[in-house]
Amino acid sequence: MPAAIRIPVNGVGFREPPVLGFELMIMALMIGANSIFAAFEIALASISIARLEALVQEHRRGAAAAQRMKGNIEGSLAVVQLGITLVGTIAAATGGAGAEESLEPYFRSLGFSDGWAQVTSMAVIVLPLTVVTIIFGELVPKVFALRNKELVCLILSPFMEWFALISWPAVWAFENSVSGLLKLGEKLWKRKGAGSSDEPVDVALQELRAIASLARTSRLIGVREEGIILNAVRLSKTPVRTAMLPADYISMLSINDSIANCLIAAHHDMHTRFPVTERKDDPQGIIGYANFKDIVATLRLSPHEVSLKGILRPISSIQSDVSMAAVLERLIHEHQHIALVRNPRGEVVGMITMEDILEELLGEIHDEFDRLPGHVIPAGNSWVVGGGTTLRHLREATGIDLTDPVAPPAGSRPTTTLNDWIRAHLERPADGGEVFSSRGISILVRKVRRNLVQEVQLSRIPEPTPPPPVEADAGSEPPPQ
Repeated sequence: MPAAIRIPVNGVGFREPPVLGFELMIMALMIGANSIFAAFEIALASISIARLEALVQEHRRGAAAAQRMKGNIEGSLAVVQLGITLVGTIAAATGGAGAEESLEPYFRSLGFSDGWAQVTSMAVIVLPLTVVTIIFGELVPKVFALRNKELVCLILSPFMEWFALISWPAVWAFENSVSGLLKLGEKLWKRKGAGSSDEPVDVALQELRAIASLARTSRLIGVREEGIILNAVRLSKTPVRTAMLPADYISMLSINDSIANCLIAAHHDMHTRFPVTERKDDPQGIIGYANFKDIVATLRLSPHEVSLKGILRPISSIQSDVSMAAVLERLIHEHQHIALVRNPRGEVVGMITMEDILEELLGEIHDEFDRLPGHVIPAGNSWVVGGGTTLRHLREATGIDLTDPVAPPAGSRPTTTLNDWIRAHLERPADGGEVFSSRGISILVRKVRRNLVQEVQLSRIPEPTPPPPVEADAGSEPPPQ
């Protein structure tokens, strides 16, 4: 082994390079403590409250402490910052003392002036300490905590609660100082008209959107599933009046009609549940609803029943400003599928169904009656035609031309299907069983659903036969000229 290099000091003796064993040990311990606080800070900030609640329900050790720390995030950040500042101060003081006591005399022995010896000794301590602190005291623990936030929170939360307890005076002072300064700043900011501090930022909603987007990009869920998640949140903020069926379009049965007539009316509209009114076609007189299955069963089992009173079911009423989520919960709780929507004056302004709410959640739901059929079936001297049949196809199949020879005005909706043509011709939604004529064609509306014509029967109106000429008698005189 080579002999230690001895450096002459002022030409009298030699000084060996100093060994900062104790100081290095203290600084390493402080960097380790800094890494603990840094990891806990990022883990606590990144974990969600919902996940902590799930961990508490699973009775995971440390979950309750983590939930309490997350619930008081201002105090928790004060604890973390106090710890980081404390260990950083100790590390800096230890390094400074080592530099002053050991390194500075060493550099003076090398011929450095007092000023340069002081600057060089501090640089030798500060630069490596900064690099090691950034890598091992900040970046590595924070990245590890981001990847293992649950583990870090569960392990470190009890210790952080204990540290907060023993340092509560300082934590309390820091927390209240920060809160007071923030309130003062918000008041000044609001006074300048730069915005209102009363507008809450829905952090939970933003977090949910971010999680849903991350799950979609990670291919854990699809685009439709992401839409369902976001739409479910919107249900709690969407009033029921935005999705209800207006009162003018409610298909109703009259309590005074016979069961047979109600069956015919229900067959025309193709619904399952029909509100029943005391006053014909008046939604303000709705007293309940009848199920199509009950109507059919009554006709088969009790044909003597003369009205809907025996099968009438109660119908719920909901205020128009109630959220869609609350309406969904109520319908599920009451085992109902439809409800009336009323304004503050108690008037019926519409009707909401379970399908309407599910469409807000899932998107448009179409059954076999929502898609307008496009069939053209000859039936004797007439044709049974679907409401989705285009006017061009109708002309080619039957020779009946219902197209408008005059171009529609700019901005108006073109009448491309038979359903569109009937609505434009009547200037209102058609009623089931309605009969009208146009251009020598008799049109019978056979089926209607959600104000859309599902099926009609078309027949040509026969031209009147001219009366035969009256023949003059043989002995009669011709009329005067």
